[in-house]
Amino acid sequence: MDSPEEILNRYIGFSKDYMDDTRNPTTDFYHYCNGKWLEKTPIPEDRSRYGAFDMLYEKNMYILRQILEDSEKEPGSPEEKVLGNFYRSAMDTARIEELKFQPIEGFMKKLEIQSRDDLPALISDLSIYGVQVPFDIGSAEDAKNADIYSLYISQGGLTLPDRDYYLNDSMKPILEAYARHIETMFTLYGYSRERARESAKTVVRLETEMAKFSRSKTDLRDVEKAYNPFKMDDLYSKYPEMGFSAFFGKTGFRAPEYAIIDAPEFFEKTNQLLKSESLENIVEYLKWKILTGSAPFLHDAVVKENFNFFRKTLLGQEKITPRWKTVVSVIDSSIGDYLGKVYVEKYFGREAVEKITVLVNDIKATFRERLEKVPWMGEETRKRALLKFSKFNAKIGYPEHFKDYSSVEIKPDDYLGNVLRSGYYETNRQMQRIGRPVDKTEWFMTPPTVNAYFNPMGNEIVFPAGIMQPPFFDPEMDDAVNYGGIGGVIAHEITHGYDDQGSHFDENGNMVNWWSEEDRKRFDELAQKVVDLYGSQEILPGLNVNGKLTLGENIADLGAVLIAYEALQKRLRAEPGKNKNIDGLSPQQRFFISWGQVWRTQIRDNEARRLATIDPHSPGSVRSQIPPWNHPEFCKTFNSEKTAREKIIMW
Repeated sequence: MDSPEEILNRYIGFSKDYMDDTRNPTTDFYHYCNGKWLEKTPIPEDRSRYGAFDMLYEKNMYILRQILEDSEKEPGSPEEKVLGNFYRSAMDTARIEELKFQPIEGFMKKLEIQSRDDLPALISDLSIYGVQVPFDIGSAEDAKNADIYSLYISQGGLTLPDRDYYLNDSMKPILEAYARHIETMFTLYGYSRERARESAKTVVRLETEMAKFSRSKTDLRDVEKAYNPFKMDDLYSKYPEMGFSAFFGKTGFRAPEYAIIDAPEFFEKTNQLLKSESLENIVEYLKWKILTGSAPFLHDAVVKENFNFFRKTLLGQEKITPRWKTVVSVIDSSIGDYLGKVYVEKYFGREAVEKITVLVNDIKATFRERLEKVPWMGEETRKRALLKFSKFNAKIGYPEHFKDYSSVEIKPDDYLGNVLRSGYYETNRQMQRIGRPVDKTEWFMTPPTVNAYFNPMGNEIVFPAGIMQPPFFDPEMDDAVNYGGIGGVIAHEITHGYDDQGSHFDENGNMVNWWSEEDRKRFDELAQKVVDLYGSQEILPGLNVNGKLTLGENIADLGAVLIAYEALQKRLRAEPGKNKNIDGLSPQQRFFISWGQVWRTQIRDNEARRLATIDPHSPGSVRSQIPPWNHPEFCKTFNSEKTAREKIIMW
């Protein structure tokens, strides 16, 4: 019998077999590229969506599972010993069943406070270990001084994916199911049914109040309005109930000169809520945050109830994910650099880096040419855009240095403890670096990750090893397929440097205005056309793409197809022997189809609704066809006279 890896390898890359060529590509490009694949590919019961990204992610999961199992049995390095201990602790379900709620009793004991004066220190203590409280705290490059790390504090406190789940009438059934879930969880913990019901009402009420104070995901995209520096003394005096003073006073972390917060009105109103609410109710809310945050690491009854709400009800997932897959994800997010180091050493070759570097250079050269001639940009702004591009950097494969987790105690019999101690390590690491020079070699994703990103403060794109596989990059395929796959992803990430957010950052990664007023106005006019175009796309009956929330990703997609296609044309001119048909398709057709197949996705309705609320990316069905349709050469490539669509050319 074929292994899961072999099955995935056969069905993961570019293929003409996925296509439904009875469809007209100029009216339904998504099904033209993917129609047969969509017909034959059901969503696995343990997933809420399934597509090209997910299939490659799953392939990597099998590889990482093998690493962890080998590390548990025969560790060959200090890193593998740590990985093996973590994996053993997570897979020892007999011990986890025996412990029941014991792993969280230490935290629950902390909640036995008698005075409101103890509350700020309690909130601080919980946040250090990653328990979700009404704020998120960490450090990152200062958006206005990108050479140093600064303290960032963000609105938080909600358990559901977004404030809309609490405030929109259409989400009322989910909110009611959430209250029932809280009641069930507290009952499992040992509360009477009556007490559990009252606690659930309290939690939902408090979170709904915080939802009213919270900025929307769309509003948080305004990077200027989300940059609000406060001197620490002002932060302590304005929001005393939030525990910021205790966070630094009690932990021994050195308080910086200032902190940057994203939504001052949220902190002001939440501080008032904490002050006016009874201590008993706040404690119940914090108990819930401990209970729900630890649920995936506890015994079977809790894990199943957690799945029933957060995956089955919320996302429509039919069956619980196999435990080993969940554990791989947990270890990757906890001590991911150890896992990534072994992954790179055993499964990743330099050949892929070298080949993708050629692609990166081709696309960089093409993007620079577009910057030099884009018609709506004035000369002074163009000079700054080119200066920014001259300092642009690309990181490929894996970091120069991996994090050292040797100070983290990873026990073979303490799953939740391992997660918490890893969380404390990361909090400590982020707090200790505040005010220090930025480590320009740092990565924000682990090497096995199937993704890529643009970092505006670093003026860099980053491509982990995990994405350098089919369908994105396949050394056995022709250039057209690879330029449409990984080439499009590279161009997408480069374009982020000049989208509605990235364009606010200069060549040094600092948030400054380097645009003329006229150019920004012209840019915003084009951006509004993108908002309108994508906002017209229906996902489900009555549910459209949020054009404002997805603006940055949509701009990047439109730029990606234009730039990667042009780079391919240059490569074909340089090597004309490659400009030939394969399987009856021209290189130009294969490029567009490759892009369209990368975004093939099956998705459950509940998950589609959730992503429409919180995800800055448009659905795969939209990403697959709107950018090709926007390309001036698309219709000609597929021998169509249809040219009526407006072309939005930004980059």
